[in-house]
Amino acid sequence: MAEIRWSSRKAHGMLLAVALSLGLVAVGKPVVAPAVAWAQDATNEPQVATGVVYDDRNKNGKQDAKEPGVRDVSVSNGREVVRTDKQGRYRIGVSDETIIFVTKPSGYMVPVNDKQLPQFYYIHYPNGSPLQTRFPGIAPTGPLPESVDFPLYKEKDAKKFKALVFADPQTANLGQIDDLRVDVATELTNTDASFGITAGDVVNDPLDLFGPHNEVISDIGVPWWNLPGNHDINYDVPDDTYSTETYKSVYGPTDYSFDYGQTHFVNMDNVDYLGGGDYRGYLDERRLAWLANDLRFVPKNKLVVITTHIPLRTEAIGGASLNLVNLDELFTILKGRTHVFTTSGHDTSNSWQTYMEPGEETPTPEGVNRAVWQGKEAFHHQVLAEVRGSGWSTGPTDERGVQAADMSDGNPNGYYFLDVNGNDYQMRFKPASLPADFQMRMTFRGGEGNQTLSSGDRVWIPSGPSGSGGITPAPRFATNDWAGDQPPLVEVNVFDGGERHKVEVRFDNGRYTRMGYNPPSFGLTDGDPTGNLDTYIVALREKLTGSQRPAGPEPSSHIWTAPVPKELKPGQHTVTIRSTDPFGRTTTSAQRFQVLGS
Repeated sequence: MAEIRWSSRKAHGMLLAVALSLGLVAVGKPVVAPAVAWAQDATNEPQVATGVVYDDRNKNGKQDAKEPGVRDVSVSNGREVVRTDKQGRYRIGVSDETIIFVTKPSGYMVPVNDKQLPQFYYIHYPNGSPLQTRFPGIAPTGPLPESVDFPLYKEKDAKKFKALVFADPQTANLGQIDDLRVDVATELTNTDASFGITAGDVVNDPLDLFGPHNEVISDIGVPWWNLPGNHDINYDVPDDTYSTETYKSVYGPTDYSFDYGQTHFVNMDNVDYLGGGDYRGYLDERRLAWLANDLRFVPKNKLVVITTHIPLRTEAIGGASLNLVNLDELFTILKGRTHVFTTSGHDTSNSWQTYMEPGEETPTPEGVNRAVWQGKEAFHHQVLAEVRGSGWSTGPTDERGVQAADMSDGNPNGYYFLDVNGNDYQMRFKPASLPADFQMRMTFRGGEGNQTLSSGDRVWIPSGPSGSGGITPAPRFATNDWAGDQPPLVEVNVFDGGERHKVEVRFDNGRYTRMGYNPPSFGLTDGDPTGNLDTYIVALREKLTGSQRPAGPEPSSHIWTAPVPKELKPGQHTVTIRSTDPFGRTTTSAQRFQVLGS
């Protein structure tokens, strides 16, 4: 957080009380708070915040002799962005509801608190949040300090690094927070990632769970940057104006940026709360102005990674609540940039890989502005599979007491590693608590099957968590099955796959051939809302009862199919599926099956 220079013992007590009320410091631990000498002006004239950003070489939270200021650091009030001068000083206008924050520059780190939350901001709310809500907002912070200073620590940023990206942990109670710990956080302890990002829906409405959530995530052991989702807002406010006051009291600004290596990260709140429980994906004028001001200081050849909660564009069923209404305005600000990658969460049913080609006229969801990307290369937007999958209380329970939570499109719950090397990036999906190489799941149709669906289709379903155990005993097909109404077919769900994945199949030692791919458009496959459903999810939902059932299946954007060749002779055979992702990485999966004589 910003550094405070105590001007008196009384001021010290006041600021300590404020810091404690905001949860910025822990009782019984040394207090490092923003350095302040109190401003004397009590008029209603517009106020200007001043301060210095400095190299805190001894990490004591105050600027000592021989600790120089850091020049060319961006400082913002949420709209304007200014740069520090040669001495690290800045001046910026503030209102009585302002969060002043810095953009962490490459080669430096901001302090983190005992929950690994970056302290890069100072909250100036002299009167506190104006509305009384179920979950408290920001406590009064007192008058504007005469100087709000921000310490930085020198830290070597590598050109090549790894970050963790979570979408929607979205826990509703302490039991689900423990599921988050067991299923996700435990396996990430001692990770080699440099930091983490959560793309909103930190919790699932009870905002008093922010603290327990932060306890679990802090055990991962790396700095963690957050942004709010639609389940992180105060629903007892009339509109968006004060919807994130509780969130801000814990995490700071809802829109901000930081640099790491050669990458500029931007986290933005695009949940526009309309009141009455309704919301839409929207970036208002202030946020767009801030982004434009922020990017003025970012070279065009630098990779920009933008994370929002609500997707910028999907092929899901739904309009303004699942898409950014004014994507066209965002495109205007990003025009001329070649290296842009965007991610989001929010869609609890599907993960999507969206590539908007330059100048391409794409279908526009209802209630959403037409948007055409004018860059040199395709605009890549990735809607992430979720940490909570389709919900912590869905799917079969394993021996740990954790439910599988597979998503409606068949993707297991999980998270991502973002690998960056200069301007190049790669995303890697990791299914929670399952082997890293479990990247696809095969099912079969035809033959006698190990389950018969309500439709009458006979299917072969894998065992194990999320179908990770393969099909045992192996599927069996009789030669006359090819003449029946359900000829044998192999289906694969390539987790987090999309239109640029190349998915191929081979039988025994034959050559690889492309599998069939027919993704949904706005939730429909050839006009059918029941097309492209994951057979595994369909079968499990029909087989299980109560809370052990997975969420209802929805059309998936990462299903491929291929017929099993009827020319195969009786005996044992092997089908191998090879998936090559847009980054050239290849994964394979094999399954044995048997052809029986007539």
